[in-house]
Amino acid sequence: MTPKALFLQKNTKVDWEGLEHSLHEHFGVNAVTLKKNGQRITAGDLSWANDLCALIKKNPTGSSKICDTLKMYLIHEAQERRRYAKEECAAGIFRIVVPIIRINQIEGFISVCGRPSTNADRIYTFYIHKTIDEDEEKIKDLLASLAPIGPRTIKEMKRFITGYIH
Repeated sequence: MTPKALFLQKNTKVDWEGLEHSLHEHFGVNAVTLKKNGQRITAGDLSWANDLCALIKKNPTGSSKICDTLKMYLIHEAQERRRYAKEECAAGIFRIVVPIIRINQIEGFISVCGRPSTNADRIYTFYIHKTIDEDEEKIKDLLASLAPIGPRTIKEMKRFITGYIH
């Protein structure tokens, strides 16, 4: 059975930037480590999973309405339940937030997104177009850069995150 959070011992040091990079390299996702309040732990540039996510995230309205709203909801869910929370964003991209727990206290979160569930046909191009005021055809052209994620890969990713230190 896969653990539901990343559990750390009292003095465990973690290379958060290394974890973000490893998740991107192994699973082709956007990965960030977050403090308990939702702010990034690391400060480096994000390695984008695809051009569509970069387009959305670099737009203040897109970032706010599509990315940040779901991120904060999932942080709340993960904190309340003390286990990972997952959902699809308003653009149709899968996101999972895994709590980081040290000495029975939630210290932060690992947030991973950037791949649609099952297939790219689920991407809501019209909503993205309306939200970020970008040409819908340009958005549709970016769908080719998406690599869908299936249940098996999601399970592997959860196992990778929760076992990162061990």
